[in-house]
Amino acid sequence: MPAYLRRIGDGDELALLIRLFLLDVPVTRERFDELVDAELRARLGQAGLVVEDGVVRGAARLVPHDELLIASDHVAAEDHADHVPGVHRPSVALAHMTVRGSGERALDLCTGNGIQAILLAAHGESVVATDVNARAVAYAEFNAALNDAGNVETRVGSFFDPVDGETFDLVVANPPYVVSPETAFLFRDGDLRGDGVSEHVVRHAPRVLAPGAFASLMIAWALDPDDPMKRPRSWLEGSGCDAFLLHTSTDDPIETAAVWNRELADQPDTYADSIDRWLAYYRELGIEQLGYACLVLRKRADGRDGWFETLELPRAGLRPAGRHVRKLFETHDRLSALEPTALLDRRLRVADEAVVTQEMRLADAHWQSQSLALRLDAGLPFSAELDATTVRIVRALDGSSTLGDVLESAVEDAGERETGSALARQMLAVGFLDFAD
Repeated sequence: MPAYLRRIGDGDELALLIRLFLLDVPVTRERFDELVDAELRARLGQAGLVVEDGVVRGAARLVPHDELLIASDHVAAEDHADHVPGVHRPSVALAHMTVRGSGERALDLCTGNGIQAILLAAHGESVVATDVNARAVAYAEFNAALNDAGNVETRVGSFFDPVDGETFDLVVANPPYVVSPETAFLFRDGDLRGDGVSEHVVRHAPRVLAPGAFASLMIAWALDPDDPMKRPRSWLEGSGCDAFLLHTSTDDPIETAAVWNRELADQPDTYADSIDRWLAYYRELGIEQLGYACLVLRKRADGRDGWFETLELPRAGLRPAGRHVRKLFETHDRLSALEPTALLDRRLRVADEAVVTQEMRLADAHWQSQSLALRLDAGLPFSAELDATTVRIVRALDGSSTLGDVLESAVEDAGERETGSALARQMLAVGFLDFAD
């Protein structure tokens, strides 16, 4: 903080606004009146964004996110149960993995500061944003107005209660999924035992989905050592949905307890006591590892239970991937309709987003290839090492020949051709390849 204050100074309007609304540093009334334009001062006052108690303070934190400006509580205010945080990493991950269309009737469950609702409003016909925290709903309303999202309706209530009996074309949810023994914060602690919040959201989301609709849900769960995805898979029994579980990370109890209590790091004894309390809770529940994911659902038109697939996402930073996620579902449908040998008769091509990179090393005055890798430079950040045989196959997959013909010319051994066919299926499944027809 001292370094930031000295870097920005206090000599112009922008520096003063950063102090008030980003760094939560008060300024004198004289300095405020001197540097801030009169019209802006009036608007800030009318919006309730400044308060005065001998000095002028920013009543909220204001942070730009791309084209948006999002208000939330200051970090220092994180001592109230109804604290409304800003845009955190899970919020960004959810936004990136939402399957977006146009003209949808959308639901933003557990809206918080309203960031998801505002993003949905940009392409949806209407958006309903719900939260049990009335302060969060007030922030969502304010942020919708601030960002000209006039098609957002807010409702106060617990989980799906405010939309009982309604259906939507798109649902997103960033619920208080943290497996926590606490009830300190509404945004973090859902007051259901273990991973009960995630289970509740996953079991109920299909009921508000129209046929063909998608839902993107941020969840956490206790991993079964013998079958890590058992719990989220079991929650979807009878759902009538197909599902991709996009697994973002797995943490041990110590890491989880430390991360979710880091606001206490400047109080070592309190921090240690809190971590110990969380670890005792995990031991009581028999939790050895916790999984985190975005679970993407698609409601089936026939109402029958569908398939459940898991993809381990790389640790690389996420980026907008909604189109890629939709493509995962479409490709899975197409592959499921094909007999394994039928794929040999299809023409495949390398996806437009795929890039091959080569690592070279200078040795004995000659450049020698050390490795070749295939990666996607858009959507989900998958990458894979390539061996010499796979390079020949990938180079030949330009859509002009069937997979069978490519394998026949690129691979001599019949066993390797069979392996190549299985590899092509896997590359299609994650998006490295496309059907050319």
